[in-house]
Amino acid sequence: SGRNKSFLSRINHYDFELSWKLALMCKLDKSTIHFKILDKILYLFEILGSGVPSLTFSILILPFCTTWFWFFLNVSIAHVFDVFCQFSAKNLFRRPRPQYQDNEDMFFTHGPDKYSFPSGHCCRMSMFWYLTTCLLDKNVYMLYYNATILFFSIVIVSRVLMGRHYVSDLIGGSLLGLLEGYIIWEMIWLH
Repeated sequence: SGRNKSFLSRINHYDFELSWKLALMCKLDKSTIHFKILDKILYLFEILGSGVPSLTFSILILPFCTTWFWFFLNVSIAHVFDVFCQFSAKNLFRRPRPQYQDNEDMFFTHGPDKYSFPSGHCCRMSMFWYLTTCLLDKNVYMLYYNATILFFSIVIVSRVLMGRHYVSDLIGGSLLGLLEGYIIWEMIWLH
């Protein structure tokens, strides 16, 4: 028991140290133009990766879309499933967010979003990465596929750069997202 606690304490310590080293936005001088530009870019990715814009769009377009109706219905269902899984996991673990990050400028946080583990952005991006790999033939849609992977990667990395999460939150969120993607594709997706 003592050995396990010591091992977990060391992992937690290394996780904190690595996360702090990567949390650039918490260490830069906020008055510089470099900070302001980078902050705006990362905040834009925070908003785009939050799920609010894509869920809103996929629900609003449903009544007007005949060709892509089933796709947007599936995306909406995936979002709802993702939110349920994230909120359940955040309520279960209740890990506080890093103390060095600025809670005041976080986009659309409520309820369980005040907790850090798992990262909801990473969860969502990994889930959609999984679904993208199932839906697209990489040889035909290579440019779109690569652009999607780049976008998902920037969103995931931005979470630790902004000090919003620990590295282990990103790993946990990504693994949960892959599991969600598998469940959605194999059991829920309306083919």
